[in-house]
Amino acid sequence: MGAACMISVYAEAKAQELASLGAMRVELLEQAWSRFRESSELNRLNSLAGTGPVEVSADLLTLVWHMMRAWNMTDGLFDPTMLSEIKASGYDADYATVIARGALAGVATWNSTDPVVRVSHMGEVLIDQEASTVTLPAGIGLDPGAIGKGLAADVIANELMHAGATGVLVDLGGDIVVAGTPADVDNESNTWVIAIEDERDPDNSARDPQLVTFTLDSSDSDFETRGIATSSTLYRRWAGGTRHHVIDPRTGQMADPDLIQATVWCAAGWLAEVTATAALLMKPQEAQRWLETRAVGYTVMTPTAMWTSQEKVQHG
Repeated sequence: MGAACMISVYAEAKAQELASLGAMRVELLEQAWSRFRESSELNRLNSLAGTGPVEVSADLLTLVWHMMRAWNMTDGLFDPTMLSEIKASGYDADYATVIARGALAGVATWNSTDPVVRVSHMGEVLIDQEASTVTLPAGIGLDPGAIGKGLAADVIANELMHAGATGVLVDLGGDIVVAGTPADVDNESNTWVIAIEDERDPDNSARDPQLVTFTLDSSDSDFETRGIATSSTLYRRWAGGTRHHVIDPRTGQMADPDLIQATVWCAAGWLAEVTATAALLMKPQEAQRWLETRAVGYTVMTPTAMWTSQEKVQHG
């Protein structure tokens, strides 16, 4: 996932064991979904594009199904078939490697031509849930991008709750999913509190952070989850700060949006991440209207302004 990961577990017994199981699950999902590992199942699927149906594991089938759902719900603003464009931008390895090698060969001319209308190939991807197969068109590869960490956090939080946890927080590179309650002697309100970092000025420790709180049902038979995720053009940058990882699927070029940060919170991590990514590619007023129709909580920022639904959804 190319990012720091943390799992916190509350349980009546064996909380440490459950947390260790969660960490092992992160590794298993990484091996299935990562485009940065040559041996991953996703890279095997991509290498077989154009050869017909490929049998995949339940984990990879889940990922591709959610990719298709996200593509449809965002009208293509989330498009996992942009692997070739992302690699062409210089983001062809995990972020630490991209930064470590400094100047990037092959990106000097990228984005130098006038933008063109790009045609998505996600509609050509075929999923057969009964046979557990995925068919990719020739020359097309999938990149989990915005959805991978959020969906992984959803999977792990749900599995740990079913395994006996009473509260779980999974933080995978800033995509956070909480479930149940953080019940201990220091937290009598059973409320999760998440701070939203302002990427425009992340080192300003004197500024009061924006807080989002979740108080969830944690009954044994029916627990709730919430996910929160941020998409930004400010964080993952390379080539002297001239490149970032947000690619506009309508053109295949690096995005230059009016919004520079979008944070969304809702019932699932994958949904929060995908919604934030799509909103970032819209004009500010369009993003606000679209987010209002999604019934999610949000904060969106330009270099000089911020809009939030905080008052309406602060308590989940």
